[in-house]
Amino acid sequence: MFTTRSFWLKFFEVLCLIVVIFGLTQSLEDVSMWQFKVVNDWAKSLPLLAAMLVVSFLLAYGWQRSGKGDQLHKPLQIIVAFYVAYSITGYGAAKILKTQFQPPNYVLETPIKDLSGFWLTWTYYGYSQTMAYILGWTQIVGCILLLFRYTRLIGVFVLLPVMVNIDLIDHFYEISPLAYYNALQYTFLLFFLLALDYDKLKAVFLSYQEKISFNRKSILLNILRVLVIGVAFWRISSLKESFQPKTKINGVWQVEAMTRNDKLVSPIASQDSAWSKIYFEWRYGCLFKYNPDKFQKQDLHGTYKIDETAKIVSVGFPKENGAPSDSLRLNYQLLNDSTLTMQGNYKQTALTLKLKKLI
Repeated sequence: MFTTRSFWLKFFEVLCLIVVIFGLTQSLEDVSMWQFKVVNDWAKSLPLLAAMLVVSFLLAYGWQRSGKGDQLHKPLQIIVAFYVAYSITGYGAAKILKTQFQPPNYVLETPIKDLSGFWLTWTYYGYSQTMAYILGWTQIVGCILLLFRYTRLIGVFVLLPVMVNIDLIDHFYEISPLAYYNALQYTFLLFFLLALDYDKLKAVFLSYQEKISFNRKSILLNILRVLVIGVAFWRISSLKESFQPKTKINGVWQVEAMTRNDKLVSPIASQDSAWSKIYFEWRYGCLFKYNPDKFQKQDLHGTYKIDETAKIVSVGFPKENGAPSDSLRLNYQLLNDSTLTMQGNYKQTALTLKLKKLI
């Protein structure tokens, strides 16, 4: 009995119904808070999951033994489809009605490195309202298709890629645990609805059969298949090798002291003429920044090369509109992992810099 499709169909229908009940009870504040605490603690969520599986198994076993109730399949499947459509439509409507992806101003003024995964995601997706509309309407259209048996499979195909992407974002960007749980349950229910059409999917996707042969044509075709993937990786690997290797110089450096022609210049008091921070990026060149709190057009963007043997950094500052480029050649010495001194000349001016590493 435990190996028959009819038993496992009953088992998953009961399990899905339990998931739906848990989802619907989130409208009650006390229950919602309890669920938040449970999904945020593996010590509580794993026993609950085990209990749900045991209860589903026992109810499915009793249902199977009774030999009755086959007429319940269709109503249970409709409940699952309608619940998923109702829930995901809410998220789609939130994007269209602008209650999602609307970060507050204090978040917009926060440096990116200080943003949590949640606010980083909200800010990124909120950058384009058109994109939010597209995501919202995709979710709504997919949900509408779920409501009709003839189009339910199409609706599942529309929604599954969206929900899997949301699952990954919720997990790796550490979005609210309850939101992550909800996304996972909708994805699980969609996979259940997908599995209901297993026979159709098998006929469509697995009906083609190719005989295995080892003639010249098949061997060449297999070599070509390997080359298609391998050459793509090789091309990117070659591009990576052309980048400047990472060194101890890479990072963000604060200018603690700067002398120009042996005259001490304060980076704080002379923000328009003295650098406050220097950025040596791995593959995006360098930036010599004047004002420590904001970026300006006068900040110097350039490219650089490091000779670790000679302890020399060569910097080029390209100019626009055909103007000649500037260059800067600095001898450097790492006093330790977080302190760096540099000496050189820029526009016939002798420079000495003492830098402290921030990042």
